[in-house]
Amino acid sequence: MTVENECLTVLALDLGPAAKAFLYRVCRQQLHKEPAMLQKSDIDRLAKSCYLGVQQALGVPIAEKVKKSLLELK
Repeated sequence: MTVENECLTVLALDLGPAAKAFLYRVCRQQLHKEPAMLQKSDIDRLAKSCYLGVQQALGVPIAEKVKKSLLELK
């Protein structure tokens, strides 16, 4: 499974069908790369960026859960 697919699996648990659009937006705007190019070394930055985005939309508890789950992919 690619890193992109692993991240989508984690994000879909809390974001549902919006996970793909969210991941693409975060990758392009914050990491300046396409999601298909994600590597394990990007996970720390991705988790931090996702935390900030999820926190604004769904609150701190969900953001913490997403961040923790993404960091477990390393």
